[in-house]
Amino acid sequence: MSLSLTMEKGEPRAAVFVLRPGETILGRSSSAGVRLGSPDISGQHAKITVTGDAAVLENLSRFGTRVDEVDITGPFTLVPGQRIGIGKATVLVFQAGAEVQAASLPAEAPETRGTMMGKATHAATRPFPATMSAGAIHEAATGKGVPTRAAVPAADDRTRAMPSGGAEAEPMSRPDWTTEVGAEGETRAMQTRAAAPEEIEFLKVTEQKKVKNRIILGLAVAIPLLLLVIIFRPRTPPPEKEFEWPRNEAGDYLDGYESSPSGGIKEGGYDLCYPATPGFKKRSIAGGVVMESLIGRDRNIPMRVYLQEELDKKFAGMSRTAFVEDWIQQMTASGGRWNFDRPSPVAVFQGKENGIPGIRMTYQRDGDGTWFGVATVTRHGIRRITIRAEAPATERARAERILSAQFFRPSLDFLRAYWEPTLELQKGVEADVLRQVRQELDRMAPATWIQTEALLTGLLTKVVGAGNSEVESDAVGMLARLREREALWFNSQQLAFDAAIMQGSPGKARKIAEFTKGIFSNPEDQRYYTVRKWKVEF
Repeated sequence: MSLSLTMEKGEPRAAVFVLRPGETILGRSSSAGVRLGSPDISGQHAKITVTGDAAVLENLSRFGTRVDEVDITGPFTLVPGQRIGIGKATVLVFQAGAEVQAASLPAEAPETRGTMMGKATHAATRPFPATMSAGAIHEAATGKGVPTRAAVPAADDRTRAMPSGGAEAEPMSRPDWTTEVGAEGETRAMQTRAAAPEEIEFLKVTEQKKVKNRIILGLAVAIPLLLLVIIFRPRTPPPEKEFEWPRNEAGDYLDGYESSPSGGIKEGGYDLCYPATPGFKKRSIAGGVVMESLIGRDRNIPMRVYLQEELDKKFAGMSRTAFVEDWIQQMTASGGRWNFDRPSPVAVFQGKENGIPGIRMTYQRDGDGTWFGVATVTRHGIRRITIRAEAPATERARAERILSAQFFRPSLDFLRAYWEPTLELQKGVEADVLRQVRQELDRMAPATWIQTEALLTGLLTKVVGAGNSEVESDAVGMLARLREREALWFNSQQLAFDAAIMQGSPGKARKIAEFTKGIFSNPEDQRYYTVRKWKVEF
C-alpha cells in the first residue's frame, strides 16, 4: 500500500508527496523530504516514520503540529483522510492506497498570483490526470521530496484578456505553476507569485536579527582584542625629568672608585666615586684624573667627573673665601670661557661623623662644547681638593641632581685627621700646647672639646708654615684621638635619646638633646646640624 501527503492548503499548492519506508522530515529546510514553502514553518517541523502500512507523525517544532485541528504531544499514528496542520495556513491530507491515485482538489480554484506589466494574472488549477499514478508523480520530481503539480491541459494553459472591442487578445500571463511532461516523464515547475506583506515583514525581521547577531558577535570578539592590545601594547616610557645614578639590570647602582693622587681609602686617604656605566673612560690631567661616562636611560648623555688635588703652604695663610676665589681664578686662566655662579654661603659636609666641609658652586664653560657643571672645593690642612662634575649645558635641568651627588669618599682616618688653617696662630711653645692637649684628652671632659680642637688647629697652622713636621705629626694624631672620643660620646647620646623616646619620656629626651647641642656648638662640625634635627614630639 502506498502512502502520500497531498497539499490542501499552503505552498506548493496541490503538491503530492509520496512517503517511502523510513523517516521523512517535513519543513522549510532544503534537506527536508517534504519541503514546505510557508515562512512560518520551522526548518525541521515534523517527522513521519513509515513502517509497513503504518505512518507515525511526531512534532519537532516549538510551534507545534496539529492533526484535525488538535495539537499532538507525542508519536501519533495517522489514519487515511486525516489532515495535518503545520504553521498558520498549511494543511496536508494523509492518503493511502487507491486514494492516492484518485486524489484531487476542487475542479477550479482561481487565485491572484502576481502582476505582470501592471495587469493581474489568474490560473485555474486542475486535478492530476487519471492516467498518472502517485508513483509516476514522485519519479517525475527533480530531487527528493520536491513537490510536483499536475499538468494543466493545453486548452487552459493560458488566460486571455478581452480587449474593450470584444475581440480576443494575446495571452498576457501564465499560471503560477506550469508543468510540462516530456516523453520521459520529466517535470519542470516554476513559481512566480508575489510575496505577501506578512512574509515580507517576517523576512525583514529575520534579516534584522541576523545583522544584530553578527554585530554582537563582532563586538564580542573585537572588544576583548582591543583591550588586550591596549593592555599589552608596547609602552613608550615617559621622558626622564631628571637623570638618576645609573643601575644595572638587577637594580644595583653602578659605582666605580678611583684612588686619589695622594692615596685611596686603603692607604688612609680618599676615593673618587663615579658612575661606572659600560664603556666609561679614564684620562689623566694635571694633579688628577677625569672619568667619562654615559648617563640617562639610553646611555646617550655624556658626563665627566674631574678630581684635582694641590698641596701648597700658601693655603695656610688664606681665609676660606680667598681659598675658593684662588681656585676660580686658576680655572678662568686655564683656557676657554668660564662663568661661575656665586659660591654657596653654607658648607656642604662630606663623609660621616664630623664630616669634611666644602664649598659648592655651579658654572658654565665653553671650550670643547658648552658644559654645565657643579664644583666642590674642599680644604684639608694645606691641601686643596676639587671635584667637579659636568654634562652638556642643554641637559642642565635634568642633570643638575646627579651632578650634585657625593663623589668624595674619605676614609675614617682621613676624616678624623681633617683640619682647616686659622688666621689666629697659636702662641706659646709647641711642647706646652701638646702637653695641655694631652691632659684635656685624658680628662674626658666633653665641655672642653671645642677649645681643645682650636688649640690643635692653631698649632698645626703654625708648625706647617714653619715646616716642623714632627710637631705636625703629633698634633694630627691628637686631633684624630679627639675626634674618636667625640664620635663615641655622640653615639652614646643618640642611643640614650632614642631610648627615651621609645620609653615615652619626652622630658628626659629633651634634656639629652639640649646637653648634646651644647657640646657640639661648632657649625664647622656636621654633628652640629645632626643634633638639631632631633625632635621630641608627644
